[in-house]
Amino acid sequence: MKKEAKEQLNYKDELEDKIIELSLKLKNKDKELNEVVELNNLIFKKLIHNLKNPVGIAFSFSEMILEGIDNYNPEKLKSHVEIIKNSSDFSLKFLNKLAEYARYQQLELKFTFLEYDFLNFINSVIAKAEVLANKKSIHINKKLPTEVVKFKFDKNELEIAILNILNNAIRYSNENSEIGIEVTTTQSELNISVSDYGLGLEQKDFLFIFDEFCVVNTYSEDKEKCIGLGLPIAQKIVKKHGGKISIKSEISKGSTFTISLPLYGLNT
Repeated sequence: MKKEAKEQLNYKDELEDKIIELSLKLKNKDKELNEVVELNNLIFKKLIHNLKNPVGIAFSFSEMILEGIDNYNPEKLKSHVEIIKNSSDFSLKFLNKLAEYARYQQLELKFTFLEYDFLNFINSVIAKAEVLANKKSIHINKKLPTEVVKFKFDKNELEIAILNILNNAIRYSNENSEIGIEVTTTQSELNISVSDYGLGLEQKDFLFIFDEFCVVNTYSEDKEKCIGLGLPIAQKIVKKHGGKISIKSEISKGSTFTISLPLYGLNT
C-alpha cells in the first residue's frame, strides 16, 4: 500500500512538473505571438506611411497630364513623367525590400551551410558592390588576407548581408570618396569590416540601428530615401551564421560596421 501511495505521489509530482513546463512553453509562445502581431502591425503602418505619398504623387501628376495634355510642351511633359517614374521606382523598391524582409520572418526558413573559399567569395561580392560605387565615383579599398580561408557558410544569404552593409556605406558617402573593406581572421573567427567616411552616427543610435524601419538619416547623400530594412536583414542573416555585427561611428567622420563570424563549431 505504501508502495502504491509513493508511486501515486511520484506520478503527481511528475504531472505537476509537466504542467509547469507546458505552462512556461505556452507563455513563451504567447510572447512570441504578441511580438509577431506587434511587428506585423508596425509593417502595416509603415507600408501605408511609405507608399501613401509616392503613390499619391504618381496619381496626381498622371491626372494633371491627362487633364492638360494639349497644353504640355515636351520639356514639361518629360519633367512630370520623371516625377511619376521616381515615385513609382521608390514604391517598387520599398515593396521588394519588404518582401525580402518578410522572407526572414518565416520560422521554417532554412540556410544551406557549405564549405567555400571565402576570399573568392568576398571578391565576387565586392565586384557587385563596385557597380553601385562607380556611379558615385567611389573607390572601394580592400585589404584581404593572402592565405586561403575556407569554412561553412550560406553563400547566397551572406552575400545579401555583406552587400546590404556595403551599399549602406556607399549610400551615405560623398561622390569621389572611398570606402574600405578589410577581412581579418583569428583562430576561431573571421571579421569583415566595412568603413566609410560619411555622415556617421551618434552613439545613442547604436541601440536602434538594427530595428525594423529605423532610419537615422532619412536621405542619403544623393537624396535617395532610406527604407530602413537593409541592416535588420543583414543582422538576421549574420545571427543565423552564429555571428554578430558591431559598430564604431562618429558624427561627420564616418562609420565602421564589422561582421564577426565563427570559423568553427557552427551548428549546421
